[in-house]
Amino acid sequence: MKGLATALLLLSLLLGRSPAAPAQANNDGLVATTEAGQVRGQRVGSVLVFKSIPYAAPPVGELRFAAPAPHQPWPGVRDATQPGPTAPYNRPPAGVMDDQPLFGAGWVKGDDYLTTNIWTPALNGPARPVLVFIHGGAFVVGSGDVPVYDGTTFAQKGVVLVSLNYRLGIEGFLKIKGVPSNLGIRDQLAALRWVQANIARFGGDPANVTICGESAGAMSVATLLGSPAAEGLFRRAILMSGSGQAVLSGEQADRIAAKYAQVLKIKNTAEAYRRFTPEQLLAAQRKVTPKMVKLATQDYPDPGSGTVLYFPVIDGDIVPAVPLTSVQQGAGSAVDVLVGYNSDEANYFLIPTGLLKKVKSNFVLTLAAKRLHPAPAALITVYKQAYPAKSPGQLLSAMATAYQFQVPSVRLADAHARQPGRTYMYEFAWPSSVAGGTYGAYHGLGLPFVFNQRALVTGPRGMLGPEGGPAELAEKMQDAWVAFAKTGSPGWAPYTPAERQTMLLNTNSQLQTNPHTKELRAWEGVR
Repeated sequence: MKGLATALLLLSLLLGRSPAAPAQANNDGLVATTEAGQVRGQRVGSVLVFKSIPYAAPPVGELRFAAPAPHQPWPGVRDATQPGPTAPYNRPPAGVMDDQPLFGAGWVKGDDYLTTNIWTPALNGPARPVLVFIHGGAFVVGSGDVPVYDGTTFAQKGVVLVSLNYRLGIEGFLKIKGVPSNLGIRDQLAALRWVQANIARFGGDPANVTICGESAGAMSVATLLGSPAAEGLFRRAILMSGSGQAVLSGEQADRIAAKYAQVLKIKNTAEAYRRFTPEQLLAAQRKVTPKMVKLATQDYPDPGSGTVLYFPVIDGDIVPAVPLTSVQQGAGSAVDVLVGYNSDEANYFLIPTGLLKKVKSNFVLTLAAKRLHPAPAALITVYKQAYPAKSPGQLLSAMATAYQFQVPSVRLADAHARQPGRTYMYEFAWPSSVAGGTYGAYHGLGLPFVFNQRALVTGPRGMLGPEGGPAELAEKMQDAWVAFAKTGSPGWAPYTPAERQTMLLNTNSQLQTNPHTKELRAWEGVR
């Protein structure tokens, strides 16, 4: 055997390259072992990157519209150097901004898409904190493998970053008879259990896992925070522009399902839906719009305010109640929580529709505000006093931002701060220069700062606009997220219901006490 090894070495030298052997790859830190088999990643600078590692079996055949199942073991070493398939989704239409860095080029077809991506400093050494990122996209769009979610800079700062895919739209969240509820959330739970079982082999500490999500991802985090099925799977949670109130009641989910069955002329059964290909389901998904379904009931408001249909569903199982209610009752009390919102969230949704320009009079503003508040005139008076320079359309956006993002975030922070776990809050206020600066600190804008990926989204149609964004703010935000994942504190004072300490993140960041008191008071008692 020694002679054979010597001959191979001489041959490789003659050919001008070194021999490649599994042991050598392991020594280079490129091969890791999971429960289902080995995976080969690649070194990018000082970071090891593993792409498209399965955490569950492909949801096809008998496993389609079924709870996630363990992945079958694979022989040899699975290549994990390239991005893999994504969950099926419809690519949003192009807008004023280039959103490809955030949403990718579109659905990447393939069955094996219940996967994770991992960025780690090393496979060995001290156990490092783990940050698991759950992407947003209204529960119908997106993937964990897009340019903005690159975890390189997190790994460079000593954190193992994990991103993941989960089922979306009809296949992930529609309430169908005979189908386990909340398949998309069940996928996330499966991914977190996979992290617990495997992340130590990637240099991570399973006892120090932080889950982080933005938009629908933050709503997912809130759902997991309130879910008994997630207990023990994470130690900390970060909610970026999400809500602890964004779930559907069983009745609301039934209304959506009934409308789909009516429009598609099928029965609301697993058997009926399995007859559709993923492509046909994506086409079917577009046939039912929020305007076609009245969601508000006596007990539950429309969580999407008439704009979207897909949310987790209260099922008495993994979603026992509205997450905010669960937190108020003590769920997630041992978890440290960082929650925040952007100053101008609603601009992202309202400006492209042209609605803000159409709202020119107090009469029209009052009609629009009626959808948000039972006493619109009184609400408008409060907001005019708080923002005297804003136009009627801008006032509507401020009120919509409060209703959908700010107030739910404050309520969740209030509820959690009354529990043993530490609570922290932020408001992201840096305004983008895109579209002449009209969007301000809009929904999603914090992501390239947290991931420190500003160059990808700078330009005339970039998220940050042609002027880009300040490097100091990106470093400050990412360092805060890293510190929170490592220690449970982002570096500022904890939040209390009495003082509502909130870090205002901008070019000049500062800790505020009881910000927006009058506006928040105007929403008391409003669901």
